[in-house]
Amino acid sequence: MRFFGRTRTPWEGDFPLTRRRIYVLPSRMGLIFAGALLVMLVLTINYGLALGYVLVFVLGGVFWVSLFHAWRNLAGLVLRPGRGDPVHAGETAELNLSFLNPTRLARYAIRLDTGRDTEAQEVDIAAEAEQMVSVALKTEKRGWQPAPLLRLTSDFPLGLWRVWTLWYPAAGVLAWPAPENPPSPLPQSHDPTGHAEQHQHGGDDFSHLRPYRPGDSIRRLAWRAMARHPQGLPQTREFSDGGEGGELMFDWEQLPPGLDEEARLSRLTSWIELAEQAEQPYALKLPRRHFTTDRGPKQRAACLEALARFGEAPAS
Repeated sequence: MRFFGRTRTPWEGDFPLTRRRIYVLPSRMGLIFAGALLVMLVLTINYGLALGYVLVFVLGGVFWVSLFHAWRNLAGLVLRPGRGDPVHAGETAELNLSFLNPTRLARYAIRLDTGRDTEAQEVDIAAEAEQMVSVALKTEKRGWQPAPLLRLTSDFPLGLWRVWTLWYPAAGVLAWPAPENPPSPLPQSHDPTGHAEQHQHGGDDFSHLRPYRPGDSIRRLAWRAMARHPQGLPQTREFSDGGEGGELMFDWEQLPPGLDEEARLSRLTSWIELAEQAEQPYALKLPRRHFTTDRGPKQRAACLEALARFGEAPAS
């Protein structure tokens, strides 16, 4: 089901569900129930059934009381946007959201729908508690992926009324460029003085990882790759000339001129991932940004974010 088509502005911060943000309409079951009550009332009047009046008015009271309980199941909740970890374009990201229930009334059977080809999630929220929910976001291109327009619905307690609210949180996840597949070999490395070592003439260029063999230098052990290995087996970095690797420079201007912008970003992304896997320090040089030589989670995240946002207009 599609949501309302008009443009909406993302909501910054917490989104409290006040009475003006909650909408109520009879559900399909509620319309059938109301129609049955009307038929019962007509028959009761026609045949003058005293007990029929009692039954109709009792069921009518249940119908209207359930309206209040259905509305109260959403009223007072606070919706809070969270964060999601970056992923490469083409992967599915998880956007974290939280539902806060500051009241002493537990909430039941609340469904979260993204309006996309995903199944709605149903959650219960205990009294004075917070419930975390993750929304799957399929990333198709690099850059900032905003959260979709979300809808919270509930037909608790009897299914006679449908209560809902719409929420467009100012949140999202960052999609890094998809790495080149298969990846190109790492470029020439640099010695500490800044002189490039030729790739085909004695350059210390990372080639691949292989199982550890007795006698390998401890400097060539890939500790991070070993930690990620299912059996924790040691891995040794192998270089094209058997060296121990140097500093890498990933320069936008040094890429082949035949590559378009997205292909360049994908190649740089794959090089960053290869260098991190090999635990080699690297620098990244873009047309208007330069990252000095380093390695590790912060260096990787900063460089990949710059590639993901490449070409975006600077914030005013």
